[in-house]
Amino acid sequence: MEQQASFDFTAPPPPPPGEVEILVAFLLKNPGFHTARQLTAALDLSDRKIRQLAEASAGQIVSGPGSPGYCHLHHCPTEKLAHIADTLRSQARSMLRRSILLRNLAHSIIR
Repeated sequence: MEQQASFDFTAPPPPPPGEVEILVAFLLKNPGFHTARQLTAALDLSDRKIRQLAEASAGQIVSGPGSPGYCHLHHCPTEKLAHIADTLRSQARSMLRRSILLRNLAHSIIR
């Protein structure tokens, strides 16, 4: 008998209070872009945790596909900010197209 894989697609819980603020404060005090490796060394955080904190920062931390790392919003050059925002929008569109295709294929299998 075949066994079906089980996946958990629930969103991870929000970070504990204060964690986002630690990363935001570090980036505010240290202008420029910082790689995940640099932030890991400075703050003892995993790259996954850094991504989670950046996502939970309400836009204070700038990062995205093709960006040179993580930067505080106040230190990010306007043209770089616009480029990262455009890249995130493009990635979101691509992911949405993929989601729709996957759902349509799944419906064709179920019928």
